[in-house]
Amino acid sequence: MAIGFANDLLSLFAVEDFATTATYQSASLIGIFDNETVPMDAGGTAQIHQDQPRFTCRTIDVASIAAGQTLVVNSTTYNVIAWIDDGTGVTTIQLEKQ
Repeated sequence: MAIGFANDLLSLFAVEDFATTATYQSASLIGIFDNETVPMDAGGTAQIHQDQPRFTCRTIDVASIAAGQTLVVNSTTYNVIAWIDDGTGVTTIQLEKQ
């Protein structure tokens, strides 16, 4: 008997809780958007900070993901630069603001 794990993941990405709806390849995509600011070493004495936007969603929803595709979150367009499939049915997409 097959386990409907992909459907169970939908409850983790509930828009009513933490998730948001984005546009990916002209389709709606539900996931969690995070834009953490992290310190970066610029080789000097002053530390700078850089945004690291990412979108976490079900792997099945981004099965054909490729670098250079776009994702629109909250009216801001991002380019896909990398992605990590964690093997549990969840993928985190690393983004870069256009």
